[in-house]
Amino acid sequence: MKCYKCGGELSEKDFCTRCGADVGVYKKIIYASNIYYNDGLAKAGVRDLSGAIVSLKQSLKFNKNNIEARNLLGLVYYEMGEVVAALSEWVISKNLRPKKNIADDYINDLQDNPSRLDQINQTVKKYNQALAYCYNESYDLALIQLKGVLKLNPRFVQAHQLMALLHINNEDWEKARKELNRCIRVDANNTMTLRYLKEVEQQLETDEAVSGQGRKKKTIAEEAVVYQSGNETIIQPLNVKEPIRSSAFLNIMIGLLIGLGVGFFLIAPARTKQSQEDSAKEIRQISENLDAKTAEITEYVSRVKALEDENAALQDEIEGYTGADGQIHTVDSLMEVAKAYLETPEEYEKLGDMLYGVNVDYVQNEASEAYKHLYYGLMEKVGTQIAGKLYEAGVEALHQSDYTTAIEKLEKAWFFDQTNGESLYQLAQAYRMSDNEEKAKETYEKVVELFPDSTISKNAQEYLEE
Repeated sequence: MKCYKCGGELSEKDFCTRCGADVGVYKKIIYASNIYYNDGLAKAGVRDLSGAIVSLKQSLKFNKNNIEARNLLGLVYYEMGEVVAALSEWVISKNLRPKKNIADDYINDLQDNPSRLDQINQTVKKYNQALAYCYNESYDLALIQLKGVLKLNPRFVQAHQLMALLHINNEDWEKARKELNRCIRVDANNTMTLRYLKEVEQQLETDEAVSGQGRKKKTIAEEAVVYQSGNETIIQPLNVKEPIRSSAFLNIMIGLLIGLGVGFFLIAPARTKQSQEDSAKEIRQISENLDAKTAEITEYVSRVKALEDENAALQDEIEGYTGADGQIHTVDSLMEVAKAYLETPEEYEKLGDMLYGVNVDYVQNEASEAYKHLYYGLMEKVGTQIAGKLYEAGVEALHQSDYTTAIEKLEKAWFFDQTNGESLYQLAQAYRMSDNEEKAKETYEKVVELFPDSTISKNAQEYLEE
């Protein structure tokens, strides 16, 4: 366990042995978070996903940086078919720990599969449309939408529960029990599922008892009616009906035809108009829901993009401090020069190479006064000792047509002693002889600017005119 203040390893003591911070309460908080995480892990292992969600959320209340608990919570959401909630947890986890985080693999698996993302989007739309149909009491349309949802995502627990509720509303208890059993196979201890299942089982037991009593009465009922007519005994079976006279039958058929005609000409147009109005209303509602969901998904995408941009900006800022040209590296390089100077002050060439590698832009624009004082002090001590040697070595290399070495030595000579115009002029010569006309022109112009009344300035001007 790390100290929250200094990052050092904690011992069994209630204080940090490194910085002395009081970590007694902090340890209890971390232990509590880990206990709830282990409880959530155990519940997830036996498919008590609802209980696992409660424990993992409690773990994150104690320690929001518990990456393992957050990743497991995302997996539990994903297993229950709630992909958007799972993706949200994994994105938060990735931003808390950008490197060595398995949440990155989970997110990439989804992002690398456009068809899967489209399937998730369709699932959300259809499920919300089914809810809208339920609010409008269009239960048959809601059932159709939910079948499409479960075809795309068979483990969507909330969709199974809503379909079971619709079957309960239709008193189709057997189908409701099948849907609830599918829920239990995914989430074995979901409170709402168990409550629905208890109600369904009670109704099924009641129906079985009623149907059993009906069969019993039927077996003991008399199969015929017996009555006296004068001196005769009449026995009439129960299922035998007296024949209907033909005239009565004809009147009944005429009445039915008249009723159908009235219904067709009077009732049907009104029903058709009402149906058209209901359809138009449903279409408007669908359009509004689609717009709302599209806006919500766009907002989620924007939030993810903003978090990724913020993470990239933080990474760039860290790189600015710790990179090859960062502030920490620059400060360390100057400290190394100072250390080498204290240990071996006579090795001027080694000290010069080290001092030449210090970032001058940082010294001039960002460094503190103490840092600048140390830098320029070392430059004064070291630079004056080696500038002349570097100049001589550069001129000798130039005479031997070794322009690469000449440029290297003369650049350093001018760097350590910018009062020696000869170093700058010979550097321009080396650039010109190595066919680097752009650098040669730039360096000649610098000679003319810094040493205007000297012989080297006149020579440089002649070369510029050429």
